[in-house]
Amino acid sequence: MGSMAQMEDVAEQPNGVRQPRTPLTYNPSSIVEVDSVNTEEDDDDWMDESSSITSSIMDYEFENGRRYHAYKAGHYPLPNDESELDRLDLQHHVITLLLSGELHLAPLNNPRKILDIGTGTGLWAIEIADLYPNATVIGTDLSPVQPNWVPDNVRFEIDDLESEWLYKKNSFDYIHSRYMIGAVTDWEKLIKNAFTHCKPGAYFEIQELDPRIDSDDGSHVKSDMFTMYTNLLCESSERYGKPVPKHWQYKAMFEEAGFVDVQESLFKIPGNTWPKNKQLKEVGKYQLINYTEGCEGLCIGLFTRVLGWQPSEVQVLLAKLRIELRDRSIHAYQPL
Repeated sequence: MGSMAQMEDVAEQPNGVRQPRTPLTYNPSSIVEVDSVNTEEDDDDWMDESSSITSSIMDYEFENGRRYHAYKAGHYPLPNDESELDRLDLQHHVITLLLSGELHLAPLNNPRKILDIGTGTGLWAIEIADLYPNATVIGTDLSPVQPNWVPDNVRFEIDDLESEWLYKKNSFDYIHSRYMIGAVTDWEKLIKNAFTHCKPGAYFEIQELDPRIDSDDGSHVKSDMFTMYTNLLCESSERYGKPVPKHWQYKAMFEEAGFVDVQESLFKIPGNTWPKNKQLKEVGKYQLINYTEGCEGLCIGLFTRVLGWQPSEVQVLLAKLRIELRDRSIHAYQPL
């Protein structure tokens, strides 16, 4: 398929014993049934609803009214201000709903050392630390935006995932990466680094979105603004040096890096509340909020820096996009 959907790659190093996967509540590869009851209430509900950091890292950069990271400035094109941090936390909620409350799909058995690449607000790292209190959890990011009060078994480090990894090789039981499109220059190198730093039998899991939209009934072809928006995101990110792989390309990269028993699970993230399935309808409700309130942060850096757009031109596109996103006759989803 193409377009926005979510993909899970769970990969194991040789010599590991794989355990049965936890079943999900629905088959994500099946056709998603459309809810024929077309009310506005579904979409309207959301309206109610390292210990030392140098001063240079905290001297954020500002552009078009948004705040960006200072450490290796410009490396990551998305902002790190409060609006974006709220979006990241909401994004975590969307994925947790999609995965029926699971934080991972890899069959972990009492992991002792976990690495979260691109931890963002640190919410996943904190929750996984609570789930596995005997594990040491390390979350890395370019921005020091994580909370100070965290479980004792969590620590956050300011680091660039594309720099040399300073951790001991073959030392992690589990490495996790989520929503890193726009942040990675060389996906093959990233996956190879993860392989090198996994213990034998350990797992590397990515939960990565393919922004390109699709639908089961072809209705996404009516989505002019969403299609334009996601295509421009992929184009500008590519030109920025951050390619956006299609969801089916990751498995080959895992296998080429040396991982064995690579498992791939495809999920569909609906753009609004069009699905009849209650779980997916709930996912779509929060994904609509995620895009409606967060679409500017996702694109304004790329569109102005790479495509040469004026901020006012970006706002015109986003105004049209926000209207179209609420159209329940368009049964679009993105693969994950």
